[in-house]
Amino acid sequence: PPAAADLILGCSALAGMYEPIGAAAASAAVVYAIERGIKDFDTAPHYGLGLSEERLGAGLVAANAANDPTVRVWSKVGRLVRPLADLKPGDVIETGNMAGEPTCIFPETRKQIAPVLDYTAAGVRASREDTRERLGPAADRLHGLRVHDCDEPERYAQAMARGGGVDGLVQLRNEGLIDSVSVGLNDPECVLRMVRARPAGTFDSVMVAGAWNLIDQDALPLLLECQRRGIAVHNAGCFASGILVGGSSYKYGAPPPEVRAKVEAWTALAEQHATPLPVLAIAFALLPAVVTRLAVGVKSAEEIKQNLEWVQQAGKVPAELWHEAKAQGLLAPEVDLPPMQA
Repeated sequence: PPAAADLILGCSALAGMYEPIGAAAASAAVVYAIERGIKDFDTAPHYGLGLSEERLGAGLVAANAANDPTVRVWSKVGRLVRPLADLKPGDVIETGNMAGEPTCIFPETRKQIAPVLDYTAAGVRASREDTRERLGPAADRLHGLRVHDCDEPERYAQAMARGGGVDGLVQLRNEGLIDSVSVGLNDPECVLRMVRARPAGTFDSVMVAGAWNLIDQDALPLLLECQRRGIAVHNAGCFASGILVGGSSYKYGAPPPEVRAKVEAWTALAEQHATPLPVLAIAFALLPAVVTRLAVGVKSAEEIKQNLEWVQQAGKVPAELWHEAKAQGLLAPEVDLPPMQA
């Protein structure tokens, strides 16, 4: 049955997503996660332009976990955070997440810094050094790096070029400077293209967000390919932008009628089996054997506690519920299901 060890704590919210949370609350969330047996954490320079990594590092120190070899941190590459004063001609700046921009979703982001897009081998090496610096005394907990948001053509080309970012990560792994080469994207087709374009053994894991849940199973071809290649899948976005836990938006906008109808149908099925809808969402997210970790984004001890309660119940979802869901057209016909109980 699913347990705390199956979770990755998604740390974007530690940077204060949409509203400030402050350093103390972020640290307390990490301490509580460690106390409850969560050992894996996922962060990125993108989240608050380094703030998430700094707060995760401080939280691991506060939890006395900075030297615990069983604790693992994945961060991401593709964006180097640089002071405005250090920008050079030719630097490609991603302005959307900078402090003061209307599109910035991290209000605590520091001013006078900018993310420079860099998916080269030199860029990923520099990114690793920056991440270790931000993690501080917890730097040695850095386990893996994921190529982040490289689904735009220029970024993809730079990351996948001979001697580019992916090759750079493989080189870092060969040198023993990281243990895991990964990729983190919302687009499962792009991840599938990357996996197929590289020899077996390139990627240890992939993280895909919002593409394998009760509403959207677009990641199925990717899951099957990863299963064939022995690549672990880290599944994020099991609550479909929060719409499966009472939220009102889906993929950053108003949910279309067919999504609302699906939510209503899943809600009815969950009630019929006396199972909370979030429990169903977690159980489904972890259903494929190739999904070895479920990433949940949380910002407080209360949210972690709630998610762990749902995780504990997820092992009790009866197999017949999934078969009923497929019969109702709620799951794609190709989705493999556990056998019905005799």
